[in-house]
Amino acid sequence: MTQHLNEDDLYRTSSQYRLWSFSPEGLAALRRKTHELAITRASQYATKSNSYDGQGGAAVDCLTSEECLRLVQRYLDQVRTTSDHFKWPIPVKATAVQYLARFYLSNSPLTYPPKEIYKTVLFLACKTEATHMTLSEYARRISTPADEVLAPEYKVMQALRFTLDVRQPYRGLKGVLMELLNLAEGRVGEAEGVETGGAKALQAEMQALEMPPKTAQTMWRVKPAGKIESKDQMDRINAAYSAARTILDGPALLTDAYFLFTPPQILLAALHLADEPLTSFYLRTKLPLDSDLRPKILTTIAACAELLDSFSGSHILSKDERAALEQKLEGCRDPSTRDLVGSHAVAKRGGDGGEEAEEKARKKKAAREKHLKEGPAHSPVAKSSSLASG
Repeated sequence: MTQHLNEDDLYRTSSQYRLWSFSPEGLAALRRKTHELAITRASQYATKSNSYDGQGGAAVDCLTSEECLRLVQRYLDQVRTTSDHFKWPIPVKATAVQYLARFYLSNSPLTYPPKEIYKTVLFLACKTEATHMTLSEYARRISTPADEVLAPEYKVMQALRFTLDVRQPYRGLKGVLMELLNLAEGRVGEAEGVETGGAKALQAEMQALEMPPKTAQTMWRVKPAGKIESKDQMDRINAAYSAARTILDGPALLTDAYFLFTPPQILLAALHLADEPLTSFYLRTKLPLDSDLRPKILTTIAACAELLDSFSGSHILSKDERAALEQKLEGCRDPSTRDLVGSHAVAKRGGDGGEEAEEKARKKKAAREKHLKEGPAHSPVAKSSSLASG
């Protein structure tokens, strides 16, 4: 028997659903655990450096969990602006933002400051999304040495659990746009199974929709007087699409939406904020009023819309606020990760990182140079062969 899978079934098989979908409580618990581990290690660093609070404990003035989240969010926004500056396609921007957000679920800014990681995830997303730019060109354009871009890459891959696919809501939103335009023109695809009379009825229903509320984020407004024409409906749909795209480019990327909701839920929530009557009409064409799933789906979309609507640009750290947090961060960050380039070089030579590994690498290099100077006659193998022949 042939099994038909819908989009939801396919999404549930993805790594994004299996590894990067959380409940709000689960997401908060994971972040709390990551931060507590980083604070514990920071206390140990302070103890080793003989920094005490005068009462026998380590004096550590570390970033709070909230400060860490805000610092990461500041660099999520930096990824967006850098990608826009390069004029890269939207999938690169969205993928890079999610890479950075995923990285900081299992790593703390106290260990790996975002200013050292965001450039790496952006270049990794560039490669993942098949947007060609050489490392040398990328490094030149962001004024960063190439080895600093590559040094954290393997650590980033580990944190991503080697899952590079990021499902996004942009193509789905484009599909909704095309469907709404077809409905506005009285045309529907064969897959809809609606005859001409049904299509005309839907067209008439769309033209009779309520106007968007004043709180809607669409720029479309009805004409002062007169009948709403087909062109007006087209303008309304395109304006709702444009507003929803703006929401997907901003709040959807800078909140936890991707961790808590699926791409279809995110796009419908964005469209809901853009033009609620139009979105409700569209959902009626997909979800019968007597569907058992309808209440649950509408509740989920409303919850996602509430999350997106709660975001404000004022939440993002200013340049001075970011500098203050990064100065505070320098006082308690992990000293073993201060030289990512050096650690990366040691790892490439087969070491395990740290000063001990670097010392081993120096000894091996010295031994090789000595062997080359003395020549094969002085090697242990050559000596044992000559004794055997004698």
